[in-house]
Amino acid sequence: MTSSRLTGLRRPRKTFAHSLLFLALCEAAGAGSPLLAAESKSDNPLDTVVVVGNRGQARTLAESPAPVDVISSKQLLATGQPDLTRALSRVLPSLNQPASSGFGSTSVVRPISLRGLNGDQVLVLVNGKRRHNSALLNNGTYLNSGSQPVDLDMIPTALVDHVEILRDGASAQYGSDAIGGVVNIVLKQTDHGGSLSTSYGQNYENGDGETARQTGNVGLALPNDGFINLGVDIKHQKISDRSDNAPYTDSAGNTSLQHTYYGTGLPEARNFSLGYNAELPVSDALTLYSFSTYTRRNSEKPLAFHQPSTFDGIATPFPEGIEDTLRFIENDFQVAFGGKGNVAGWDYDLSSTYGQDHAEATLRHTYNLSYGLDSPTSVDTGVKTFSQWTNNLDLTRAFDLGLAKPTQISWGLEQRYENYKIGKGDYASYASGPFTTGASGNPIAPGTISGAGTTPADAAEKGRTSLAGYGEIGQDLTDKWHVDLASRYEHYNDGSGTTTNGKLATRYQLTPILAVRGSFSTGFRAPSLAQQIYSSTSQSNVNGNLFDYRNVAVDSAVAKALGASTLKPEKSTNFGLGLTLQPTDATSITLDAYQIKIKDRIAQTGYLGGTPQITAILAAAGLPTNQSVTYFTNALDTTTRGIDLVGDYRQALGAYGSVRYTLGFNWNTTEIDDIHASPVAQQALGPTGGYDRQRQGNLKHGLPESKLLLGATWTIDKFEIGLNLTRYGEYTQYGTTEAFDRTFSPTWITDLNLDYHLTSSLTLTAGANNLFNVYPERTHLPSSSGAFPYGNFSPYGTTGGYWYTGLTYNF
Repeated sequence: MTSSRLTGLRRPRKTFAHSLLFLALCEAAGAGSPLLAAESKSDNPLDTVVVVGNRGQARTLAESPAPVDVISSKQLLATGQPDLTRALSRVLPSLNQPASSGFGSTSVVRPISLRGLNGDQVLVLVNGKRRHNSALLNNGTYLNSGSQPVDLDMIPTALVDHVEILRDGASAQYGSDAIGGVVNIVLKQTDHGGSLSTSYGQNYENGDGETARQTGNVGLALPNDGFINLGVDIKHQKISDRSDNAPYTDSAGNTSLQHTYYGTGLPEARNFSLGYNAELPVSDALTLYSFSTYTRRNSEKPLAFHQPSTFDGIATPFPEGIEDTLRFIENDFQVAFGGKGNVAGWDYDLSSTYGQDHAEATLRHTYNLSYGLDSPTSVDTGVKTFSQWTNNLDLTRAFDLGLAKPTQISWGLEQRYENYKIGKGDYASYASGPFTTGASGNPIAPGTISGAGTTPADAAEKGRTSLAGYGEIGQDLTDKWHVDLASRYEHYNDGSGTTTNGKLATRYQLTPILAVRGSFSTGFRAPSLAQQIYSSTSQSNVNGNLFDYRNVAVDSAVAKALGASTLKPEKSTNFGLGLTLQPTDATSITLDAYQIKIKDRIAQTGYLGGTPQITAILAAAGLPTNQSVTYFTNALDTTTRGIDLVGDYRQALGAYGSVRYTLGFNWNTTEIDDIHASPVAQQALGPTGGYDRQRQGNLKHGLPESKLLLGATWTIDKFEIGLNLTRYGEYTQYGTTEAFDRTFSPTWITDLNLDYHLTSSLTLTAGANNLFNVYPERTHLPSSSGAFPYGNFSPYGTTGGYWYTGLTYNF
């Protein structure tokens, strides 16, 4: 350990123990047989048929010219994770979900990171239709700052059949956001049967994080071999707290060590989700379909404990201090209607999809110091609403042009309208009351001690329409060589402009067991409406201390005075090269390398303030001169490179059942090629214009450079035992100076799941995530509040081990 970097102990003994545990189970399951000696039934994952990644042709994973993962609902349930996002992060090496301990919505809306990119650089589809983004913006966070991702946890998992993940740039096929890839959530389509399940779990430490969950699913038949599948998902998750004791001084001046801060951990959340998926064939030429999901989530996160000493001599409703909390009540839904069939030889799909996320934010157990004793203790800070209406016409047809196989020609049109609205908060959430100065003579800031609500000046609304057309040609030039060409034109009417993107993907079967594939594409992500108009006063944590700052809209007068300009789309260039290997019917291996270059990547600036030039700009705008500001800008050019390795082997053991072994590995690195800073910011703050070492370092090294998954699932008689080891590589949390940097060692996390089939219909489940209760190293950063002892973020969380049990009835 040094004063600047905390590398921690490498714990070779524990790593060795984990490795031995994994090998011991594999050896026991193999019953002394060589790993590749036994044959298995032909259920190779590469034979799975997928629709994402190419238009008009359903191809197997082995035949796909781009890497695709398929995760079944059974695999998701076996992770023991209580929501879809965390479950996916446990089974995909290229997908991370950093657990954030902090303020605002970051610990509520948990963005995914695919191939090291932000959550809003991944397109999410449901049944192939675009899913709307969350209304909540990840503002002022260490990772994913400025991201407005899709919230996967708003989709009831009881309705999910499987998830397809395309790990390749696909903007030319699907449009904006698909720089890093595409996640397609496919809903259940059965017309009979169903299941009911209940589960309960909690953290090892403190017995907190209690989570109770009930799910149900049923399939019903409709006329003409149609179906409707219904699902419901109810969850209650209690708070997880991992803050340390801290000095507390009461109103009489007595100081003691108490647990006065509870913001480090995960929030309380109550989810109620339901949905349906339906199809009704009307004739040979027309099938009607519809699906919908609805979720109401009530989440509450403690923020910080405010001591009597912070009252500056003003009497408040809480004379001994108070711990404030932030509550979000969200109503999220998506509904789609459409028809598909065949007309004049063309397969068509005409659809309309509408989605909305409506989020109400309330600060509770708080006060506006300038109001003194008369301050309200609960204020609404403003409502945020994101709406999206998408209409699609897709057509595809195979033409026999005399080549090895028919040529598949697909084309389509898309019209999309988006609207983002920020409503003003309660007057007391942002106003200045009668106490303008404290006993010290210092001015009292307007708004609550938890941050100001949305002022009438910050309240805003913006909408836009995009029109797009695409074309795609898929051709098998020979029995061994497939080529796919795609192009897409898209126009936005909000100033984001026009973009044309293309993609070339190809696959060649070198031998009966070995194929090579590759792709080149250009992509884009239009700036989100929230990034264009978002304005707020917020809190963040800098070097272990609370910090107030203001994010200003990019087109505001103060932002323009600081050199801001209208946001442009991010533009990317993607290269991919890989191979697929099937040495036996029971074995599959894929290896893919990639490079993603992004130009004009949107990011939040550093905290701008503290210089005479910027102070004068803030004063002219009527903002407090002792408060820093940020805004969103096309800040960066970056290059991301990596490798994905996925392996699968199935072994039949006769009387001893069967075992499935899985391997996943991702290596990923991001470099900053250029920083675009305004002349004003450069003159005041240097060449990077305030995009400081902390933001640069967290972007490059905040996620582990490598992630290794080793899994074994042993099925014998009535038992199914799953053991998964995940090794997260080294990652670093950067501070504003090197003294506050902390580097966390590579770590193994062990997950164990046991299913026992009591009857053919009834299954008992028990297991543990993070079986050995592993935590990141302590940072030992100075903190007056006891906050963030294990860092502000972690790829495997900061709450330690979690055990669970459950019961499922299938009918």
